[in-house]
Amino acid sequence: MRLETERIVQSRTRSTRIAFATIGDAKQVRFWSGTPFHMSKSLAREGNDVVHIGPLNASSLPFYRAYSKVCRTFRRPGISPFHAGPVVAQYAADASRKIRALSPDVVFAPAGSTFAWAVPDGVPLVYASDATFRLVDDYHPNYRNMNGAAREMADRLERDTIARADLLLYPSEWAAESAVRHYGADPRKVQVIPWGANFEQPPDRASVFGPRKPGPCRLLFIGANWEEKGADIAVGALDELSARGIDAELVICGCTPPRPVARDGLTIIPFLDKNDRDQRNRLGQLYRDADFFLLPTRADCYGIVFCEAAAHGVPSIAPATGGIAGAIRDGETGFLLPPDATQADYAAVIAAAFANPDRSTRQRQACRDAYESRLNWEAWGRRVSDLIQTL
Repeated sequence: MRLETERIVQSRTRSTRIAFATIGDAKQVRFWSGTPFHMSKSLAREGNDVVHIGPLNASSLPFYRAYSKVCRTFRRPGISPFHAGPVVAQYAADASRKIRALSPDVVFAPAGSTFAWAVPDGVPLVYASDATFRLVDDYHPNYRNMNGAAREMADRLERDTIARADLLLYPSEWAAESAVRHYGADPRKVQVIPWGANFEQPPDRASVFGPRKPGPCRLLFIGANWEEKGADIAVGALDELSARGIDAELVICGCTPPRPVARDGLTIIPFLDKNDRDQRNRLGQLYRDADFFLLPTRADCYGIVFCEAAAHGVPSIAPATGGIAGAIRDGETGFLLPPDATQADYAAVIAAAFANPDRSTRQRQACRDAYESRLNWEAWGRRVSDLIQTL
């Protein structure tokens, strides 16, 4: 054990040059909700020399985006623009050219199945994703309107990338198991490492456990799509709690209803920009005021937002769908309900939890402990850097 520790310490003194390859600009926090941004920052903090290979160029992408939009307009099965044959070929050629010019020690390609299969031989490839195509096909809203040829292409790219990769990283057992079962991944190459909360500056523990305002049961919902994230179920749960005589409030942040919705105790905030200090502070206050984070989502591959709730010591309540169990431990840092749970089911769980303040206090502490130990990018970066050294 001591020799292994010394090996890791010695290896950290040698900087590993990582080509961080993404189709978008991972230096921008807005790309893919900031996840690649925080991945690259975390790897750099571990002493690695991280060089961005991206955004990649595909001159045919605008045409296929326009074609895909027409298909959606007329509700016809279409393609994913990023999986169109010419786009894939152009991405792969641009990535290969830039990687050869850089001569890195390792290529790191988060969600890069459209091009990572073509990484030049002799360069170790690390592929990270929150799902496989087989899992998101007809599950995630971005993949529900693809025609047969588009599905075949996306599935083949996933298979080829998994076969090419030297290390496969997933944030949940749900995704990792699919890589092995559906795509024949070597289990020795597959690692499950939770992703972290996308914070530039996380809340300190003292502020999380500071004095709380007395009052009603406060629920917080954050999601960008009213229907897909289950805001209607959240509002219904608020109605059910009121019918039970439980004083409750619900704040919905990040989306607006397709039709006007008004309830006593309901507040809708269409958008808060985490990159703006004042709006970020307001969002932090919403977390600190909340008793529970409620997200009855219909489809999610992981859920960075559950990590953010944990950082604020707020237990999450969500369905056991997709890879959500990788971020929420049922009964410890929140509650997982069946995917088909109704608004009455959510209200029953909330009512029981709110009626047990001692348990809620323990859960709040468990949430923060989970964030500090595993649901943060520093912990992810340390583990991944050690694994990269073995390549």
